Amino acid sequence: MNWKRLLIGLFALAMFSVPATAGSFGAYGSYWNSDEADTSWGGGARVGFTFVKHLELEFHGTYFPNFSAKVFLQNVDIKATPVDGGLRLNLLPSAIVNPYVGAGVSRYFLDSDQGEIDDKSGWYGEGGLDFGEKNSRAFVEAMWRKLDTDIDLGVFDSHARFDGVAFNAGVLWRWGK
Repeated sequence: MNWKRLLIGLFALAMFSVPATAGSFGAYGSYWNSDEADTSWGGGARVGFTFVKHLELEFHGTYFPNFSAKVFLQNVDIKATPVDGGLRLNLLPSAIVNPYVGAGVSRYFLDSDQGEIDDKSGWYGEGGLDFGEKNSRAFVEAMWRKLDTDIDLGVFDSHARFDGVAFNAGVLWRWGK
């Protein structure tokens, strides 16, 4: 199955079901520290739809332009774009400070300056806080990202694990109740 089509279909389904009682949209900066690659800074956007008071269906996409991994004594520059979809449990959604936890699946779109790198699916877990008044809020969160992929440099194939923690901080706007 084509993962891009599946993600686009899920996003379209979520957008057509916007009669959800509430939702949110946000933008953020991100830092990802992975196991077998250097760290990278990036940025992204998120959208969420609240169907019941404490449960939110969320989607986010982040762009990390500057990963570098060492493969057979060669530095390979990697660009990563994870697109995530999952559920988030808001523990105190109407409070000034709302702690939350969540988990979901990710599709990693990967590109390298040398050889070939496989796009893969993975998963994530998150925990964070959003804080502020009614509609305009800020948030900070930590995400554990799980990604295993293969890098092909001609005659050399290498398995790479880019598991690691990502930190996101940004602003979000809520609508509805």
